[in-house]
Amino acid sequence: MDISHLLTSHSRNMEASLVRELLHYSQQPDILSLAGGLPDENVMPAYPRLELLTDSRQYGPSEGEKDLRECIVSIVAGRGIETSTDNVLVTNGSQQGLDIVSRLILDENSTILTEQPTYLAACQVFKLQGANIQDVVSDKEGMSVSALRDAIEKYHPKAVYLIPNFQNPAGQCYSLERRREIAALLDEKNILLIEDDPYRDLCYDNVDLTPISTLIKQAPWLYMGSFSKVLWPGLRTGYIVSCDAFSPYLVKVKQAVDLHTNRLSQSMITQFFKSGQYPDHVIQLQKAYKEKRDVMADALNTQLGDLVEFSLPAGGMFFWVKLPEGVSSQRVLTEALKGKVLVLPGTPFFPCNSPLDDSFLRLSFARVSPEQIHQAIAVLAKVVRQLS
Repeated sequence: MDISHLLTSHSRNMEASLVRELLHYSQQPDILSLAGGLPDENVMPAYPRLELLTDSRQYGPSEGEKDLRECIVSIVAGRGIETSTDNVLVTNGSQQGLDIVSRLILDENSTILTEQPTYLAACQVFKLQGANIQDVVSDKEGMSVSALRDAIEKYHPKAVYLIPNFQNPAGQCYSLERRREIAALLDEKNILLIEDDPYRDLCYDNVDLTPISTLIKQAPWLYMGSFSKVLWPGLRTGYIVSCDAFSPYLVKVKQAVDLHTNRLSQSMITQFFKSGQYPDHVIQLQKAYKEKRDVMADALNTQLGDLVEFSLPAGGMFFWVKLPEGVSSQRVLTEALKGKVLVLPGTPFFPCNSPLDDSFLRLSFARVSPEQIHQAIAVLAKVVRQLS
């Protein structure tokens, strides 16, 4: 049956997420997956007991449960964002946050600026609205300020989308100076900042984590967070904290999209925070993931140090690995899979055509054991050496 005539032009041209397409491989027991950004079940806490939770059988408020929004206000206050529950919207993961924001501000006449490379699922959402995505060159300290200025003057964007802490996929963490410079430029040009901060608590080294939103004096801003990387991703719970002007509009879009976020999941997360367990849980996460990060760094240096380039990520879940010249990330994916190792090519992380897009791999260390990391990198090294 041909239904193409029923689809919008944007949905007809929609691309599938390569990460989700590869997920069925990662679920096979004999596959060692370095592809997805999936947390480790072994460091997830147990669910709270049902009798401790509030009654969640009835419909709830579109903006989210008041108790959870109060927890979020407290969380972001510790990051320097002073706000109230009126400016907090609970979402079905930060992915829905991106969708709601995109529906609110983007259409086929809009341009949004992103880092180069950037989070592939954000690009999916922006493209679904018909927006023009322009990526801006970035380095180890974050998005280039001079390149950002040039892009603003050339494209007159609606917004700039940034992941300043342990960026997905490149892993860099913005310097405080770069954060201040970007905030000042956005103030000068009065450009909306969409700041995505899902990996903040997965910090392994002493780096600056100041939200750029706290440095902005007059430009509009939206700050997004998620409980998926630190608690239970299956509950799909995230949030948007907004400057005052955006709050009523965000709630209206949320009402139209799905009425409200799952109340049971909100109650579970609230109970966990109120139990006082969260600080110790974060320490456990950091210890477990730091060990795996260091194991992967050692394995890459030992097995491939003479061929590939990478930087040690100060946090997050990923290594961003530059392959030798002439080696295709797509070929590496195909050949490594024959050895029962799944990797993620860098191509979908470049929203604009780039000569670099087939030159990188994103490797996740979060869900595999240290022993499995060594096994997987050994297979990867054999493939890269053969292809080079």
